[in-house]
Amino acid sequence: MPRLIGLLLALALLAGCASQSPVSVPTAPAIVATDPQQCLSRAECTLKTSRTLLFVFDYAAAGAPLVQREGPRLFTPPDAPLTDWPALTIRLAAAEQSRFDFTARCQAQACRVRVEQLLQIYRSYLAGQPCAFSAAVLCRFD
Repeated sequence: MPRLIGLLLALALLAGCASQSPVSVPTAPAIVATDPQQCLSRAECTLKTSRTLLFVFDYAAAGAPLVQREGPRLFTPPDAPLTDWPALTIRLAAAEQSRFDFTARCQAQACRVRVEQLLQIYRSYLAGQPCAFSAAVLCRFD
């Protein structure tokens, strides 16, 4: 009998706990830069460096010359064949609280993609929303 009373008491306590709302543990809000070229944490810088590498490889796959790397700088080499793709220079973010610098210049009389469009495409890659390397396609941030 005492064992039955103990069991009923334990079940009553569990039932009382089950009826209470769960305690929510506050989580730190994720800090995300509003400027895709900015990174606020080491993890974000690493992620955006990976996205930059994807961008330059996709750029080369579309027909542009493959870039070279020298330290934190990715660039179209000076001896690359002249094409209608803009030449790139990207400086990777050094650490958290820094930014990715992007410059491009058209070496031909008319480039396949305008420099402004190319920057917009690069920024879409950094934001995790890659879009195509086509003059007709513009990236949109909603």
